[in-house]
Amino acid sequence: MNGEVPAVLAGDESVSYAALEARVREATGKLRALGVAEGARVGLWAGNAIEWIVIALAVPRAGAVLVPLNARLADAEVRWQAARAGLRLVIAEDALAARATGAERQVCFAEWRSLAPGNGDPAPGHDDPSRDAAILFTSGTTGRPKGAVLTRGNQLASARASGAVLPLAPGDRWLASLPFFHVGGLGIVHRCLLAGATVVLPSAFGAEALARAIEGHAVTHVSVVDATLRRILEAQGGRPLPPSVRAVVVGGGPVSPALLAACPQAMASYGLTESCAMATLVRPGAGEAQRRTAGQALPGVDLRIGSDGVIELRGPMVMRGYLDDPEATAASLRDGWLRTGDLGELDDDGCLRVLSRRDDLIISGGENVYPAEIEHALREHPAVADAVVVGVPDEQWGEAALAFVELRAPGEPDLRAYLAPRLARYKIPRIAFIDAIPRLANGKPDRAALKSARR
Repeated sequence: MNGEVPAVLAGDESVSYAALEARVREATGKLRALGVAEGARVGLWAGNAIEWIVIALAVPRAGAVLVPLNARLADAEVRWQAARAGLRLVIAEDALAARATGAERQVCFAEWRSLAPGNGDPAPGHDDPSRDAAILFTSGTTGRPKGAVLTRGNQLASARASGAVLPLAPGDRWLASLPFFHVGGLGIVHRCLLAGATVVLPSAFGAEALARAIEGHAVTHVSVVDATLRRILEAQGGRPLPPSVRAVVVGGGPVSPALLAACPQAMASYGLTESCAMATLVRPGAGEAQRRTAGQALPGVDLRIGSDGVIELRGPMVMRGYLDDPEATAASLRDGWLRTGDLGELDDDGCLRVLSRRDDLIISGGENVYPAEIEHALREHPAVADAVVVGVPDEQWGEAALAFVELRAPGEPDLRAYLAPRLARYKIPRIAFIDAIPRLANGKPDRAALKSARR
C-alpha cells in the first residue's frame, strides 16, 4: 500500500497511512510510559477525532484491551462502567477531563500529547486472533449495560465479511457518521484500515455538517440510521446525494419504503454490539423485494430464527462473551449461537426481516403489535418527521401502543384517522406529539426515556 494514501481526513487535516503508523507507534510507547501492562484495560473517553483512532489502535498494540466510553454518559454512568471494567487508566478529551471516572489515573489529551514515549514496539502476540481487543458496553436500554468482549479475531472477521459484500479499496472514503465509541463507528475504522481506504471525520454529527462532508470529501460510503439519512436528504434540499456515494448502509432498525425510494444507494443492515457490527446486509444492486429487508447473512455468518421467533447468529465475529458475567453469557450464547433478543423472520431467499426487539414487542389484548410496523406507517404521512412507538400499561388490554410523533411543522394532524385504513384496529396507537425524539449516541431512539416520560 502507498504510505502516502490518506488514512484519515478531518477538515483540512490529512493523515497518511505512513504518518498514522508513526503516530500509533509513538502512542504505543506513551502507553508503556504510563505503565500499561499486557492485559490491562484502558478507557478512552472522547468523541470522534484523529487522536481517538491513534489511541484505539495503539492500545491493542501494547497488548492491552480498549474500553471505549460513551462521551454522552452522565458522571454516574461512566464511573459505573469504569469500575465494572476495572479501569486504572482513562485517556479523556480535554472537554471531559474535569469529570472524574474513578480510575487511578486520568490523562487528558493535552497531557497525553506532552508525554515522552517509551518503547513503541508491538507486544508479542498482540495480533493473535484469540486475544481480547475491546470491551464495548451495550446501550443498556433495559437494566445495566453489559460489556461485550470482542477479540481481535472478531474484529477482523467482521471487517472481512462486510468487505466481501461491500468491497473497499484505496481511494474509497467512508464517512465516520457514527460515534467511534459504538461498535458501528469502530467498525468503520477497521474496515477502512484493513482495505487501505480513508476514514472521513465530519465537523459535527448534524445533518448539514454530514452533507457538507459527503460532498466536500467525495465520500463513497456512509453509515447512518434511518432518521439521520432522512435529515441528510432534507439538508440536500431535495437534491440527490453526490455521485461519489456508492453505498449508504442503514442500521439501527428497518428502513422506511419512502426513504428507500428517495435514496437508491440505501441498503439496510442488521447487527449488534455482540456481533461486532453488521451481520446481514442488502446486496448492492438488489431488487426492490430484498431492499425492503435487512438483507442476507454476510459470508461466514449463520442465521436462523429460533422456535420463539428470536433471531440467532453464529460466526467468527460473534463476541467471546460478556465481561465477568457467565450467567448472561450462557443466556445469550448457546452452542455457539448468539440469541440477539430481536424478533424476525426469514424469507425464501434467506433475507432477514426484523420485526421488533423482543423487549419492544407490545402484546395488546393477546395480539402481537410490532412497533416498527406502526412507525413505518406514520412516517409515510407527509407531516411526520419521525415517530417512535412504545408499549404502555392499559387497564383493558394489558398493554397499548403509544406513538411519540415529531412533526415537520406546527399543527397536529389526525394521525389515527390516517392510520385507520392502513393498520388493524388493535395496532392503531395513541398519539403524543413531541418537539424532538430523544436519541442515544448511536442515533437510535431512546425508548427508555420515552417510556419514563409517560410514567
